[in-house]
Amino acid sequence: MAGGPDKINIRFAEKEDVPSLLWMIQLFQEDKNEPHALKIREKELLRDGFGEEKIFYCLVAELTCSPEQFTRANLPAANVNTSLAGDEALPSQKMQRDEKFVGYALYFYNYSACEGRTLFMEDLFVRVEYRNMGLGTALMRECAKVAMAKDCSRMQWEVHDCNAKAMRLYERVGGKYFKEWLSIRMDKANLARFAAEQADTTMSCSTKSR
Repeated sequence: MAGGPDKINIRFAEKEDVPSLLWMIQLFQEDKNEPHALKIREKELLRDGFGEEKIFYCLVAELTCSPEQFTRANLPAANVNTSLAGDEALPSQKMQRDEKFVGYALYFYNYSACEGRTLFMEDLFVRVEYRNMGLGTALMRECAKVAMAKDCSRMQWEVHDCNAKAMRLYERVGGKYFKEWLSIRMDKANLARFAAEQADTTMSCSTKSR
């Protein structure tokens, strides 16, 4: 890995990392040209990733030296956009940050009725300054190791169909595309509406949220 294999460490995130994790999640949204998509706050990340009932897990990549000491041989300088239209600062510029954090992978467990436990990689992100050096692949490989250790039947993730570079990477490491399957989402407003609708009067429901 450029910069030296001992200068970047991948480890499990800890609760003290939450402010920087939230900053990187915001960077990821800006990278996707969705700078105002982030709705989650630190308290939700602390509750759901580091509380009594864990919903997600996270790996972080961090420098073990200062950014100034980190060298990247033969790599072009990054073109980093730091403003929105009208010279408005990006939200990430106003957040607590720690420059030693350079990437993360966030995942959780799903369950297949046919195959058992599976691992879903929700986010894979490397800061633009540290791309093209194998860090994304390294984060994915660590997720794969977790999946194997937890006896998962597969690892699954999604990619935007315009991200040709990422798609080539995923194919190279053994990922397969299922174009006949479509992702379906129901946002919170529609969830509330649907859940509140009255069921057929010929049915009785005794379920409660667990």
